[in-house]
Amino acid sequence: MRPSRTARIFPSACRLGLLALATLVFTGCSQNDPSVVRNFELDRFQGHWFEIARIARDYDSLCSDTTADYRQTGPSELDMQYRCALPGGTTQEFHATARADDPSVPAKLTMQLGADAGGYWVLDVDQGYDYVLVGQPSRTMLWILSRASTLAPAIYQHALSVATQQGFDTSQLSKTPQSATSP
Repeated sequence: MRPSRTARIFPSACRLGLLALATLVFTGCSQNDPSVVRNFELDRFQGHWFEIARIARDYDSLCSDTTADYRQTGPSELDMQYRCALPGGTTQEFHATARADDPSVPAKLTMQLGADAGGYWVLDVDQGYDYVLVGQPSRTMLWILSRASTLAPAIYQHALSVATQQGFDTSQLSKTPQSATSP
């Protein structure tokens, strides 16, 4: 049996090398993670946050007045208490924990909610820790949070710009109604 033209041009070792290279290129493109904040400080992140906007999920699509309170429980760990108002005057609440699996990169948190866990990465934060942009590495979830119940339009536009540059589809982002005044 005569070898194919491809086999003659690319001996088997070369074909394996090309296959490995192609696999690396294609998986590398799909693994292009968003960038996170350098020198992120968990102790400055803790406290009360208002949700300004989010890519809605089933459990929060009807939520308004959404807030999250973070409390540092260890050098690389946070507790989070989430709450939102639902139509009809009911409140939805849940508790989760977050941990920086690599303490040298504290902006890459893993949020644990019951048996489910997912990336909760800090993509942008202002110098005063008054605004933060958080997203999942898969780019399917995104949150804009603020210490105040409102966010200046320029800061909101900045958040959209950062999210877009990071590959998030900001057309899916919806503003979270907030009736509370800032503390």
